[in-house]
Amino acid sequence: MTEKSSQAIKEFLGEAEEILENLSADLMELGETIEGGDTNPDLLNSIFRGAHSLKGLSGMFGFVDIADLSHQLESVLDGLRLGKLPLEQVLVETLFEALEILGRLVHGKGESADYTIDVGPVVKSLEGMLKGDGEQGRDNPFAALDIDPLVLDVLTEYEEHRLLENMKKGRNLFRVLACFQLTTFDTDLAEVTELLKKDGEVISTLPSSDGGSDDAIAFQILVGSPLSLDELCALVAREGLSVEGIGTKGKKPEVSAALPPARQTSVEPAAKKGDSTASMRSISRMVRVDIDKLDLLMNIVGELVIAKGTIGELSDRLKLEGHGLGSDLVKATRILERRLSELQKGVMEVRMVPISQLFDKMARVVRRMAGDVGKKIVLDIRGAETELDKLITEDLSDPLLHIIRNAIDHGIELPETRLAAGKPENGHIGLYAVQKGNHVVIEIHDDGRGIDGEKVRRKAIERGLIDESADLSQEEVFELILLPGFSTADKVSELSGRGVGMDVVKNNISALSGMIEISSRLGEGTTMVITLPITLAIIKALIIRVMDKEFAIPITSVMETLMVERTSVRTIEGREVIELRQSTLPLLRLAKLFNYQPVADDGKGPFFVVVVGMAEKRMGLVVDELLGQQDVVIKPLGNILSLVRGFAGAAELGNRKTILVLDVGSLMSESLRGELTLNV
Repeated sequence: MTEKSSQAIKEFLGEAEEILENLSADLMELGETIEGGDTNPDLLNSIFRGAHSLKGLSGMFGFVDIADLSHQLESVLDGLRLGKLPLEQVLVETLFEALEILGRLVHGKGESADYTIDVGPVVKSLEGMLKGDGEQGRDNPFAALDIDPLVLDVLTEYEEHRLLENMKKGRNLFRVLACFQLTTFDTDLAEVTELLKKDGEVISTLPSSDGGSDDAIAFQILVGSPLSLDELCALVAREGLSVEGIGTKGKKPEVSAALPPARQTSVEPAAKKGDSTASMRSISRMVRVDIDKLDLLMNIVGELVIAKGTIGELSDRLKLEGHGLGSDLVKATRILERRLSELQKGVMEVRMVPISQLFDKMARVVRRMAGDVGKKIVLDIRGAETELDKLITEDLSDPLLHIIRNAIDHGIELPETRLAAGKPENGHIGLYAVQKGNHVVIEIHDDGRGIDGEKVRRKAIERGLIDESADLSQEEVFELILLPGFSTADKVSELSGRGVGMDVVKNNISALSGMIEISSRLGEGTTMVITLPITLAIIKALIIRVMDKEFAIPITSVMETLMVERTSVRTIEGREVIELRQSTLPLLRLAKLFNYQPVADDGKGPFFVVVVGMAEKRMGLVVDELLGQQDVVIKPLGNILSLVRGFAGAAELGNRKTILVLDVGSLMSESLRGELTLNV
């Protein structure tokens, strides 16, 4: 495959993925209107246009499988918007099935242009939907309308259907005659159309010979609305516009007082003849950018941050040595630092995306899986506008899917079981996101059966994970679920229960320098809280020294630093703690954690404690020295060291020294259970 064709296919995949995301969101909204029966025609048209665009796009690139399925999807949607097919649950489910296969095809093409799957079964299902098409009644339903037959003759099949639907709903029908200046008719017509849509439906817009002139153009707009004639006139009151009601033959229609015609004002043309610049400019100011390009740009910014640190260190040294240019270099470095900070902020803003992109995918998962297991589930989404780094959002997708899957399979009960327990028939899953400082907190809640702590404990004892005499808190019992291979399921289902998943969730979230907490009440439900940094690119870090080694702690996790007297340390259940503002703070000695050999110490002097925290947890890290703050760029440790817990990666300092970056979330969750021992 040539570089050009490869780039073209990448652009196709990006656009196709965006079309599918919009289609899925619109289909979700369409499914919610089934019970009410009042479907927004603009929504149906949007879905139809999406399928049509995907068909044309895939056909242009020679992806016949995607084009064929999109074509069949388009045909069914056309029948739906023309009223030939009823909007039923089975139809919406079939449309979702087609979208899921289209998504798999598009994703597969990203791996290999030759990838394909059998679309025959779903195409056959869609064809079956279309077999019910039949002719509408032969009687002309518009015969009784007092409307120009010439107008009815030019209505499209879709417009005839919408006119008939408005008649069935008992809406009043109106003919709006509007006259606009040639220079501004497009924006003026759009403005009037939007006003009419506020309380009704624009059925058709046609050019008209009434009121036209050399520098003006007239339109007649057919409108269906629950408003009266006077109310509609008040809604769209403007010059050059009149409204009349369309009644049945033999009954005189209501006619509004004609508004004055459009004023004949002298308007300068937008551009001189022959100057096509104005019409050639794009209306949209959006640009689709490959995330890999943004990642490369962020890496370059990261290298500049390191170079700035080196320059700053050299300028400070020159100033201390009394060099004449030292002070000037320090000032120039400060300016560079400010501009670099602005550049870093700008690149970060481009990388940030609303978490709704992820939550919308989960909404489709809930809908499909709930149907598969015969459960009724309502998904409540809040805080979808919260922004997160695009790369973190992508890596969060699988862990979130595991949690949602467990909630549906193990958490939410069947409708009859819920009713017997005095619960509503519909289960509830909540997806909530909120930004707290430099972290994003995501909460996944279900009102299902909850976790049986005693059952978890028994399973852990059976598998030798804990001793039978172990005294564990409720929180520690729930954290056993995150161990590899742990499952309380009595039987394996298609969704979960294989003993894999939750340990993957924990590892993936730890790889994002995040942490997960579990709380549950038997019979009431379970809540899982994920805390993540907004970005993992360039961060401020506190540089510390332990023995003769330096480490970095992300400043977003640092609450405060303390100088603690050794006499303040107490031991509770084998763990060192100190009292901090009327609360107990557990301590973690990094030198002991890393198995460093102790040095001579009188054991009397004070020591430094870095208080770190994530979510509601707090812990004190005992260190030997605080060396100050620096901007650092976190680099991955590589596949060989990727399984080493307790580290988020490595960073290069301004003096070109490479140090390890501590993963605060992993250190807290592991060390509080006494499981983490590292050799560095």
